[in-house]
Amino acid sequence: MVNPFLFLSLIMQFHLGFQPSISFNKITHQDGVLLIGSCFSEHIGARLNDLKFNVHSNPFGIVFNPKSIAASLLRIIDKHYFEAKDVFEKDGLWYSFEAHSSLHGDTQQELLDALNHSIDNWHEKLKTAQWLTITFGSAFAYKHIEQDTIVANCHKLPQAIFEKNLLKTNSIVAEFNNVISKIQQFNPLLKVILTVSPVKHLRDGVVENSVSKAILIQSTHQLINDLKHCVYFPSYELVNDDLRDYRFYESDMAHPNKQAIDYVWKRFAEVYFNEKTMSINEKVNQIHQAYRHRLFNKTTSSSVKFKQKFYQQCTNLQAEYPYLDLTKELHYFNNYQD
Repeated sequence: MVNPFLFLSLIMQFHLGFQPSISFNKITHQDGVLLIGSCFSEHIGARLNDLKFNVHSNPFGIVFNPKSIAASLLRIIDKHYFEAKDVFEKDGLWYSFEAHSSLHGDTQQELLDALNHSIDNWHEKLKTAQWLTITFGSAFAYKHIEQDTIVANCHKLPQAIFEKNLLKTNSIVAEFNNVISKIQQFNPLLKVILTVSPVKHLRDGVVENSVSKAILIQSTHQLINDLKHCVYFPSYELVNDDLRDYRFYESDMAHPNKQAIDYVWKRFAEVYFNEKTMSINEKVNQIHQAYRHRLFNKTTSSSVKFKQKFYQQCTNLQAEYPYLDLTKELHYFNNYQD
């Protein structure tokens, strides 16, 4: 006879319980951490930033396809600056096909200055960073027909001027074997984390999205076999195979919701943080939550005591770990009338 309690525990298990392999190499608050790729990397980057890691994300905005990610990294390494031919005007604003729409300028020069400043900044960051996370979003890429080049973003221009292509595994692998080898010559101590975004690109079609993700997964695993400094973090598998439920998606059924992002973050922390880093995270998070808590009446004695308490916590934490940047929190808690 089947034990009813065992049966109940089995049917009440809502996810697989997949545990990614723990990394021998750990990310610390003193490490330089760079993230580039799809919007899912933005979520992890935001968490790291809130916890005061030395982190920088997406120099040219969100980029989805591997070919455009590779082009961005090569521009940064080679300091291949943007020129007038690389930007265009649309509805009174200036854009680049190599950058996200969020990165635009009122004038041509304003945009060129912003793009080239990002190259200079990331060139220096990449030279000294300990970690680079690359997140592939889609194997579909759009080629500007007249310019005969893959674009990172179409900027809502007419579809007729682009040709949609499905990148091949061997092409992605060859491109990133070259790019990552070049990066490791530039910074031999850099460790590369490859991951595939769980965000579904349903506008490509359900079957087409599956084909796209399969190409990206196959490409990343070929790369970690080829390149000893590369490892794989299973963002895609944690959402699609471990959680595996549309309750963990936004209403568009494409983007993981906060609960899913929290879950992936927890697994990421388990893989890459040691006990000391976890302890610092907990202390920083308390301060971050207090900083985000906006007081209704800032002049009451309870509000003043609240700020004094967290000002002291900031001071103590800054003294213990001087490499944490708590400048804005210290200013906020020290100014009782803000």
